Amino acid sequence: MLRFLRHLGEMLLAMFVGMAVLGIGLMVAGEPPGYDRPLVTYTAMGVAMAVPMVGWMRYRGHSWSEGGQMTAAMLVPMFVLVIPVALDVAPAWLADEGTLMVLTHVAMIGGMVAYMLVRRDQYTKAHHHSAVR
Repeated sequence: MLRFLRHLGEMLLAMFVGMAVLGIGLMVAGEPPGYDRPLVTYTAMGVAMAVPMVGWMRYRGHSWSEGGQMTAAMLVPMFVLVIPVALDVAPAWLADEGTLMVLTHVAMIGGMVAYMLVRRDQYTKAHHHSAVR
């Protein structure tokens, strides 16, 4: 169980670093065109979180395929919430910017944990620091 939680924590830390880099980039360069639209904003955030997460997974010995599957487990639940907002068909409570931000992060982490539970054997064994796989 400790390895499972450690792996989740490491991925979340990598995602946090990615968000910090995105935040600094936005402060320095400004928001790109369309960043006020939910699909653009959440796609940028998803990429910013997924890249370092997959990089860390590769470092820990996971394959590109496993990184891609974890990325899908993280992003699909997020987009299930974002797409109705982007299409302007979501209820008002979901379209609230703060509510959407919180719920998308809960959905992302929930998707990751669910995927990790399905692939429990991958996330409870010892990891090796080898990106060659």
